[in-house]
Amino acid sequence: MLRRTIFRRADFFSTMVPNAVIQTPHVLTDTQLTAVKAALEEKKAVLEGIDLVTPFESLANIDNIQRRQKTIEQLNHAGDLLRSKLYKKDFSDPFHRLLVHELIMVLGFYERGLNSNELQGESVRFVLNHYGFDVRRDTTITKKIHESLLEEQTTTKQSEELLTYLLRLERHLSGKYRFAPVGGRRWFTLGLALSELSSEKEMQRVLDLPVVKQHGNFEVELDEKDPLWKNYVVKPKVENFVSFVESAKLTDTIRDADLIYNLRVQKPPRKLEYWEEMKEKLLQAWVIVFAVWISFWAVDEELITLFALIFLKHRQTKILEEEAEKTGGKVYIASSSGLTYR
Repeated sequence: MLRRTIFRRADFFSTMVPNAVIQTPHVLTDTQLTAVKAALEEKKAVLEGIDLVTPFESLANIDNIQRRQKTIEQLNHAGDLLRSKLYKKDFSDPFHRLLVHELIMVLGFYERGLNSNELQGESVRFVLNHYGFDVRRDTTITKKIHESLLEEQTTTKQSEELLTYLLRLERHLSGKYRFAPVGGRRWFTLGLALSELSSEKEMQRVLDLPVVKQHGNFEVELDEKDPLWKNYVVKPKVENFVSFVESAKLTDTIRDADLIYNLRVQKPPRKLEYWEEMKEKLLQAWVIVFAVWISFWAVDEELITLFALIFLKHRQTKILEEEAEKTGGKVYIASSSGLTYR
């Protein structure tokens, strides 16, 4: 069970990073800075005294190189403090860990965006890479998602909050490109690979969860043109905003086939008519008879000879026994243990 400890917002990342492109000197407007401070105030129980307000206040006015460099140092220091929290054994709440990862992404975004030595778009790539690799390797988060969606097959109020947060975050980061491969695998959401939705029942159950319906923004199409197969096509819908992947122009290498998930399901066989059913039974009977006939003639000649000798010996013994009975004599049979008679 996840613990509910503080009030949680589902749009935290978009509040902290209102623009995917950094423009100086005013990286954050006064209105945006006020919203950032309010969001950080709500999360102060998780931050445990780490000062994030100061570096964000610096983002409101970077009009010279000295302020820029000082802000970069403040962002880097705050990021290091947040990373150290992830290594504490008692820091085990999945939502809190996700929040810390998110703040690391936010701080890294601004730090690289302000650094003139970084390549263009590096700030966005840092966010995507951290989520795609560092967050996916955080087993505390991924195990909880996997348990809720596949193992427990139900959600609690707390796990629904976590799923809501994740789905909205992934939409903001990747938009309609959420199914693109990451590390050689394709993901439905963090902790649940698309390959694990391998049956119609499993896929429908996950897609019908209220939290997925409300916040997943998925579209499902059913193609039944094939007489033997049903083809489900699942894909994320196009968002009404520009995602981080699109803003960094990282979509050129993504194939159209990677934007959708196809699941082929075999249709149940239709009931045969009487004569079709009779035809099938006769065909099965003929196959059995033919197999027996072929097996008989496929037996090696030596085996046939051996069985014939055994039969003839048995028959000859019977004849001798009948003659001995008529004449009152005995029949002697040679064996490995000596002569026996009947």
